[in-house]
Amino acid sequence: MTMSEAIVAAISDAMTEDDTVYLMGQDIGVFGGPMQSAKGLWDTFGGQGRVIDAPISEAAMVGTAVGAAMAGSRPVVDLMFAEFLALTMTPLGLEGASIAFRTRGAVTAPLVVRAKCGIGPHRGHAESCAGMLLSFPGLKVAMPTTPQDAYSLTRAAIRDDNPVVLLEHMSLLHGARAEVDRTVEVPLGAAVVRREGADLTIAGSGLMVQRALRAAAELARDGLEAEVVDLRSLAPLDAGLVRRSAERTGALLVVEESWPGSGPAAALCAALLQDATVPLGFAVRLLQPPPTPVPFAASLEAAFVPSVADIAGAARALRLPVKGAVTA
Repeated sequence: MTMSEAIVAAISDAMTEDDTVYLMGQDIGVFGGPMQSAKGLWDTFGGQGRVIDAPISEAAMVGTAVGAAMAGSRPVVDLMFAEFLALTMTPLGLEGASIAFRTRGAVTAPLVVRAKCGIGPHRGHAESCAGMLLSFPGLKVAMPTTPQDAYSLTRAAIRDDNPVVLLEHMSLLHGARAEVDRTVEVPLGAAVVRREGADLTIAGSGLMVQRALRAAAELARDGLEAEVVDLRSLAPLDAGLVRRSAERTGALLVVEESWPGSGPAAALCAALLQDATVPLGFAVRLLQPPPTPVPFAASLEAAFVPSVADIAGAARALRLPVKGAVTA
């Protein structure tokens, strides 16, 4: 399966097993969803009224889903693109994400919001708005990079009793195919080591994981073995695995495609510093885009998003770590 096919399969399996699960979004009916995000679901579930082709109002879709989730349903909202998340933050971030806290768990809002993000083949809609999402307590955020994780994290998101935003990177959705084991469970909040190494740790998510693996292959030819950690979940964030890896390798490079300042890289560094009772013992460097909108022009877009060469170059700069230094 591709990642896109794996996500659709996960939703289909969840809808088959649980009739409280339904899908709502724009153009998800006979059209099959943007970038085939709902391909085939209309044929199976449309007649049951469980694939709802909604009008263009992101706030209304998410607001409706939050209310339905509080009443016992498990809606999945296909929001098309992550830049539209800003239109949904009152019902999603302020209400849905907080209801369990406000009611001591008596009322929950189990819903999933799907959003495509990142640079991709179609130009535009590249923003992830990840930093905005991380500012709301109770809102979980997952970002798969493989077909297996796309399936397993989607199932975990649908089962979760809290609102979960599933960020689907457009450069990966229709990329490499892989076998998917539908019995494999991946919990939200668990990072994974994609490549083992002893000389430094590279942590990232989405497309940055794929590029970090390619950079690690280049570095290996120079005798530098990089360990690559795929964060998989941005909230909750598995800072523990990253810290243990960096303590062993002596250096941590955090690569990110979303805006700097308050994104996943900043959250990861804050978590590492907050939990540190002694000096970190490893050097830290951040590799992020500049604080500008994502450019449309291919040349500017290429300069905006960290490349394989950028990652390899930053890793080489960490080859001789300075203990406790933050170099970004």
